Amino acid sequence: MSGFSAWVENQLELRSFGDIQEAARALKIRPSELSRWLSAKRPPTQDTMRTACQVFDAPIMEVLVAAGYLTSEEAEPGTTPPSVIATIATQSLVDELTRRGIAQRSE
Repeated sequence: MSGFSAWVENQLELRSFGDIQEAARALKIRPSELSRWLSAKRPPTQDTMRTACQVFDAPIMEVLVAAGYLTSEEAEPGTTPPSVIATIATQSLVDELTRRGIAQRSE
Protein backbone atom coordinates (compact mmCIF):
# COMPACT_ATOMS: atom_id res chain seq x y z
CA MET A 1 0.00 0.00 0.00
CA SER A 2 1.37 3.41 -0.93
CA GLY A 3 1.54 6.35 1.41
CA PHE A 4 -1.28 8.01 -0.50
CA SER A 5 -3.61 5.01 -0.33
CA ALA A 6 -2.86 4.61 3.40
CA TRP A 7 -3.62 8.31 3.87
CA VAL A 8 -6.94 7.94 2.00
CA GLU A 9 -7.82 4.87 4.07
CA ASN A 10 -7.08 6.81 7.25
CA GLN A 11 -9.26 9.70 6.06
CA LEU A 12 -12.13 7.27 5.45
CA GLU A 13 -11.69 5.68 8.88
CA LEU A 14 -11.82 9.10 10.53
CA ARG A 15 -15.19 9.68 8.90
CA SER A 16 -16.60 6.19 9.71
CA PHE A 17 -18.15 5.40 6.34
CA GLY A 18 -19.87 2.04 5.97
CA ASP A 19 -18.40 1.12 2.59
CA ILE A 20 -16.78 2.58 -0.50
CA GLN A 21 -20.10 3.42 -2.16
CA GLU A 22 -21.30 5.34 0.89
CA ALA A 23 -17.97 7.15 1.18
CA ALA A 24 -17.94 8.04 -2.52
CA ARG A 25 -21.50 9.40 -2.34
CA ALA A 26 -20.65 11.48 0.73
CA LEU A 27 -17.44 12.75 -0.88
CA LYS A 28 -19.21 13.40 -4.21
CA ILE A 29 -16.80 11.29 -6.26
CA ARG A 30 -17.29 8.05 -8.22
CA PRO A 31 -16.78 4.79 -6.30
CA SER A 32 -14.32 3.70 -9.03
CA GLU A 33 -12.22 6.80 -8.39
CA LEU A 34 -12.14 6.13 -4.65
CA SER A 35 -11.20 2.50 -5.33
CA ARG A 36 -8.30 3.68 -7.52
CA TRP A 37 -7.11 5.93 -4.71
CA LEU A 38 -7.18 3.02 -2.30
CA SER A 39 -5.39 0.62 -4.65
CA ALA A 40 -2.78 3.26 -5.61
CA LYS A 41 -1.10 1.27 -8.35
CA ARG A 42 0.44 4.53 -9.57
CA PRO A 43 1.35 7.78 -7.82
CA PRO A 44 -1.59 10.18 -7.73
CA THR A 45 -1.84 12.82 -10.42
CA GLN A 46 -2.08 16.54 -9.73
CA ASP A 47 -5.82 16.40 -10.37
CA THR A 48 -6.23 13.48 -7.97
CA MET A 49 -4.35 15.32 -5.24
CA ARG A 50 -6.39 18.50 -5.77
CA THR A 51 -9.62 16.50 -5.59
CA ALA A 52 -8.42 14.70 -2.45
CA CYS A 53 -7.68 18.08 -0.84
CA GLN A 54 -11.20 19.24 -1.61
CA VAL A 55 -13.12 16.12 -0.59
CA PHE A 56 -11.17 15.55 2.61
CA ASP A 57 -10.71 19.28 3.37
CA ALA A 58 -6.98 18.70 3.74
CA PRO A 59 -4.05 21.04 3.10
CA ILE A 60 -2.16 20.38 -0.14
CA MET A 61 1.12 19.93 1.73
CA GLU A 62 -0.37 17.02 3.70
CA VAL A 63 -1.46 15.33 0.49
CA LEU A 64 1.91 15.95 -1.21
CA VAL A 65 3.69 14.31 1.73
CA ALA A 66 1.26 11.36 1.73
CA ALA A 67 1.80 10.94 -2.01
CA GLY A 68 5.57 10.94 -1.58
CA TYR A 69 6.18 14.10 -3.60
CA LEU A 70 7.56 15.94 -0.55
CA THR A 71 9.11 14.87 2.71
CA SER A 72 7.58 16.09 5.96
CA GLU A 73 10.68 18.25 6.47
CA GLU A 74 10.19 19.94 3.09
CA ALA A 75 6.56 20.63 3.92
CA GLU A 76 7.36 22.50 7.13
CA PRO A 77 6.26 26.14 7.02
CA GLY A 78 9.07 28.53 6.24
CA THR A 79 11.34 25.95 4.64
CA THR A 80 12.36 26.01 1.05
CA PRO A 81 14.09 23.31 -0.93
CA PRO A 82 17.79 23.92 -1.47
CA SER A 83 18.53 26.03 -4.47
CA VAL A 84 20.09 24.25 -7.41
CA ILE A 85 22.70 26.98 -7.60
CA ALA A 86 23.75 26.23 -4.01
CA THR A 87 24.84 22.76 -5.12
CA ILE A 88 27.25 24.07 -7.75
CA ALA A 89 30.83 24.77 -6.72
CA THR A 90 31.77 28.46 -6.74
CA GLN A 91 34.71 27.87 -9.07
CA SER A 92 32.45 26.11 -11.56
CA LEU A 93 30.18 29.15 -11.58
CA VAL A 94 33.13 31.51 -12.07
CA ASP A 95 34.48 29.35 -14.89
CA GLU A 96 31.10 29.29 -16.65
CA LEU A 97 30.59 33.03 -16.29
CA THR A 98 34.09 33.66 -17.62
CA ARG A 99 33.48 31.32 -20.54
CA ARG A 100 30.21 33.03 -21.39
CA GLY A 101 31.75 36.49 -21.09
CA ILE A 102 34.53 35.51 -23.49
CA ALA A 103 32.05 33.90 -25.89
CA GLN A 104 29.90 37.05 -25.97
CA ARG A 105 32.88 39.32 -26.74
CA SER A 106 33.92 37.18 -29.68
CA GLU A 107 30.43 37.13 -31.25
